[in-house]
Amino acid sequence: MRTPALTLLATISMLHAADLKPDAAISAVTVYADRAEVTRHAKVHLEAGTHVLTFDNLPAATDLNSVRANGTGEFTLVDIRGETIQTVDIPNDKVRQLTDRLRQLERQKEELTRAVQRVATRKDALDKILGRLTSAGKDSPNPDLDPTKWSGFVDYHAGKLAALDEEALALVDKQRDNAKDADQVRRELAELRGSGQRTRNVARVTVEAKGAVDATLNLSYIVSGPYWEPSYDIRANVKAKTLDVAYYGTVRQSTGEDWKGVTLHLSTAQPSVGGREPELDPWFLRKLEPVTGASGGGAAPRTYSYAQKGQNVLGKAQMMNDLRADESVATSLTGAIKTSEEARAQVVTSGVAAVFSVERTCDILADNKPARVPLSRDTFPASFRHTCVPKLSPHVYLKAKAINKTELPYLPGPSAIFVDDSFVANANMDLVPAGQEFWSYLGADASVKVERRILADRTEVSGVFGKKTVATLRDYVFKVTNGKQAAVELVIWDQIPASNHEDIKVSLQEPKDTKNNPDLKVDDQKRIEWRIDLKAGEKRDVPFRFTVERPEDFIVEGL
Repeated sequence: MRTPALTLLATISMLHAADLKPDAAISAVTVYADRAEVTRHAKVHLEAGTHVLTFDNLPAATDLNSVRANGTGEFTLVDIRGETIQTVDIPNDKVRQLTDRLRQLERQKEELTRAVQRVATRKDALDKILGRLTSAGKDSPNPDLDPTKWSGFVDYHAGKLAALDEEALALVDKQRDNAKDADQVRRELAELRGSGQRTRNVARVTVEAKGAVDATLNLSYIVSGPYWEPSYDIRANVKAKTLDVAYYGTVRQSTGEDWKGVTLHLSTAQPSVGGREPELDPWFLRKLEPVTGASGGGAAPRTYSYAQKGQNVLGKAQMMNDLRADESVATSLTGAIKTSEEARAQVVTSGVAAVFSVERTCDILADNKPARVPLSRDTFPASFRHTCVPKLSPHVYLKAKAINKTELPYLPGPSAIFVDDSFVANANMDLVPAGQEFWSYLGADASVKVERRILADRTEVSGVFGKKTVATLRDYVFKVTNGKQAAVELVIWDQIPASNHEDIKVSLQEPKDTKNNPDLKVDDQKRIEWRIDLKAGEKRDVPFRFTVERPEDFIVEGL
């Protein structure tokens, strides 16, 4: 904390200091999930004495409390502060030019309006002349009905009307253009006048030099808004049995300043989460009083939902577990990534985060458009498997298993999937720490087919005296076809119902010997997994049958 005496000394020093505005270009940026730390680098020559170095036009979203400075050279940092100042701009030549242009357009509008009125008057006069010539008044003789004269007048009248109509249409077009130009000028004037009173952020760094020195200074600050997220291109080569993973960081920013030629770092730290774990509130149990109708118009007693309170506590606990999981992932990262033909990122780890340092300088424009930065590209040996759930979908899907043998963590993010250089699907990469096995899902493969057919669905009653037993039989067959010219590994998923009552017995009839068959697994929720090796072009029938038995007076829900 700054002491009052030190603050007073800094203020007095600034009052007598020489003000300098160094040319400070952005040299490095570290991007987080919702903000960025920007570093400006400046070289400045200092004479002996106290100087205030002003770094102007910091982004509007800058956290002024985050401004920091360091440098090299024979000088002392006296004070560092960020502040917001108000500015009033005097109307400039552009404003005067636009104002004059608007006056011209308004005069032109008046002239066009009068011109339209004149055309209307001339048309009206022409029609009146025609009326006088074709009608006889009380004291006037009948009009001359000479056909030659009438033919000439009709032609004259029609030609004049056509010319006046053309003139009217041209005036309408000019009025439309005039209105459009005037609106544009008014918008530009509003923007310029609106910027007459505005604020801007500046950072002032006070330094003291005992003698003339050439110094370098780095100014850093946090600006909200920029973010990055991982994305991937995953290319599977089925014939070579490899999986190529191209790892990218996609950066967006609209801070108002372009980052050109910067050293870029991408951090997995989460500043928005905070630095301290949440605290648990007391969890009290109360006797639940029965709710009864209130007499005399009184309010009903208040009730409590203890399930909801339990969920709140579990939610806080889950939050703490998520934070610990993030820390465990971050602390598992070690070392630097080996280089390849493409640019790769170096990864540096601390206790709670990993930072990817992009090898080449980058240009990230302030247009909020995605800028994709390569982090790594690696090829892993892979094993391929076809999987299906015929009960839910008629499709058979291909997926590949590999091990992340790099020292980079694969963070959750979107991925574009290619199989043998053809785009097949969009998917999401799950979190894959370094050294961990992962699956990549490669979309549906129409050359392998599995059809689920029902053979029997019947119910039988057994027993003569006493309790009778009802047995329901479900009998299916999977019609499997491998249309490929190579062998494939296929996994079929299905299920049998799980009983929650001792008198409801579920028996798996086919497939048999689930305990001693390594290619057949049944989990605790009674989901069944068949692993089948299919030869090229092979067709096979896979049976699936189970029975459900219960007492006759039982009504079973869900069967």
